[in-house]
Amino acid sequence: MRSQREARSWRWGLAVVAALAVGCGDEKKEEPIDTAPSTWGWTAVPESTCDEGTPTGLGSNLAADSKNLVIYFSGGGACWDATTCLETNSSLHGPFTEFVFNIVKGASFKGSILDKTLARNPYQDWNLFFIPYCTGDLHIGDADQVYTSGAVTKTIRHRGLKNTQAFLARIAATVPEPEQVLVTGSSAGGFGAALNYTLIRQAFPRAKVFLVDDAGPLLKNDALSPALRAAWAQAWDTDATLEAIDPAVKEDFSALYPVLARKFPEDRMALLSSLRDETIRDYFQLTPEVFEAALRDLATTVIAPLPRTRTFLTPGAGHTLLTQPAAQRSQDVGLLDWLQQMHTASDAEWKSVQP
Repeated sequence: MRSQREARSWRWGLAVVAALAVGCGDEKKEEPIDTAPSTWGWTAVPESTCDEGTPTGLGSNLAADSKNLVIYFSGGGACWDATTCLETNSSLHGPFTEFVFNIVKGASFKGSILDKTLARNPYQDWNLFFIPYCTGDLHIGDADQVYTSGAVTKTIRHRGLKNTQAFLARIAATVPEPEQVLVTGSSAGGFGAALNYTLIRQAFPRAKVFLVDDAGPLLKNDALSPALRAAWAQAWDTDATLEAIDPAVKEDFSALYPVLARKFPEDRMALLSSLRDETIRDYFQLTPEVFEAALRDLATTVIAPLPRTRTFLTPGAGHTLLTQPAAQRSQDVGLLDWLQQMHTASDAEWKSVQP
């Protein structure tokens, strides 16, 4: 008989298999994305759901001659109760349509890691996939919640996990046997990249896979309010998902880094952040000084001992680094050069940097 932990992992593995349609019989076979190469296109994904109930889609910029791919989780805040979801609107809401994608592309892709014209961009010749964000749940929620504020009552569909599974099925159908995969994202997308890494890793077991978590630091639990953590878990119903990765992650977010390092010892992983990220520290309800201390503690006591996981920390309170990577430097090391080293340098040569 399976243990409870084995059963959870088994069920989660079945979800991956079903999402990727690798079975036979009545399993749906996903169609590959067929947007024009070397240009950004949009593919509707009817199985996906934004928070207000409409489907969204997937952005892609395909490379005709590459078997490498980038999976980029977009950011846009988070919400978990009536105050944050209905009053302060602290996360992006749906609908997220092709029209919205084109606005986002025009406003933020230039100069980012998704810009194939960016000089020295290590990923300019790779297949690029943009995962939209419209569920308010760091891309890992699996619940519908009814929130009420005054006379307003709304159902918010926190379905980031199912969306990721639906997007991943289309990506895997498009590049079924990639050689290299970069799993990344910024802000809420940085958290989403890290928390969905195991799911993606299971989809591409033979690929060389990398994680770059930009501005999504999974701080130790003693740095975060227990009430805040409990509110996230209840609103987004994340307990089963985190336990399927490893029960330690449910108990302490920072455990994800050593868990991933143990599960995938050949993979290289990285956390990018400014020391006093104003946006993330506000969501975590921390002062600048407390946030910096918690981030440095995470980098020193959790990440530094891991053999193939590194940090790239910059001074100041800026938010996200991959949105303008050419402008980011720390200890006189440029971020684009550092990312290139992640793919080509030895473990000894690729080092963490911080002010």
